[in-house]
Amino acid sequence: MGSSNRVENYNEDDLPAYTPMPWSLKEIRDAIPPRLFVRDTVRGLMYLARDLLLAAAAWSLATYIDPFFKQAQIGEFLTPVGAEIARWAAWCT
Repeated sequence: MGSSNRVENYNEDDLPAYTPMPWSLKEIRDAIPPRLFVRDTVRGLMYLARDLLLAAAAWSLATYIDPFFKQAQIGEFLTPVGAEIARWAAWCT
């Protein structure tokens, strides 16, 4: 990386041999508390409702980005280039 001009060729034979993990799936499950495996439909539906509400709020707020930055007052306050940069920054966040 950086200023190196050397090109490295990819070769499958140079890769280390695959070794499976030293623990079993049962050992991994035993390390996790059993309460985390209990299914809770009400909690799952609450998370779904929360996610849908947040997605709708984000979509609703996003519809105001372009009209806000196209206002004449914003263009005068930030300059046209600054307003465009702020608009792009708002879309990226």
